[in-house]
Amino acid sequence: MSRASDPPRSRRQLLADLVRAAAGERRRLLELLASERLAVAVYGRAVAAAAVTPGGRLLAGRIETQERAHALALARLLDKSGPRRLSTRRSTPLSTRATVDALAGLGIAVRFSALRSERDWFRLLEQLEGALVGACYKALRDLSDPASATLVARIMASEAQHSTLLFSFRHPQDIDLDVAVGLVTGSAESG
Repeated sequence: MSRASDPPRSRRQLLADLVRAAAGERRRLLELLASERLAVAVYGRAVAAAAVTPGGRLLAGRIETQERAHALALARLLDKSGPRRLSTRRSTPLSTRATVDALAGLGIAVRFSALRSERDWFRLLEQLEGALVGACYKALRDLSDPASATLVARIMASEAQHSTLLFSFRHPQDIDLDVAVGLVTGSAESG
């Protein structure tokens, strides 16, 4: 915030401020893109896991497809605003070590060899979705571009829906539990 005693800023200073803000926004979007690509990798592992039932594979596969769409949308948005094109093709699969390290960066500790049941896998996926919602929220605080903010808000809403679907899959027929985990609230009323 500018105070009356601050000297007026030159055009060059104002332009430098805008460039720094744009670089920070791009960095946030790149971080979110990396998180979405991580989600694709983890969902891919869940789909391939022997412990996951056919119904669980179907759900995880559908969410994996949506995570892939989020990554593609972010890459396209970044391509419009950046100096170099990002690959919109499927990325190279992450190694187990790289996946574990990336999950740790989101605050999720995991040993894939310890995931022995579908319940274990779905707990991991729920944690991942919570981390993705948090990453979106963190990014939204720093975004000023309306197109970027709109896309990230839509992705965040989708991640919250994924979290509810995963929880519902583990707790079928218990609507009280489904509603209790809802962390994203809002109102349909305008005004």
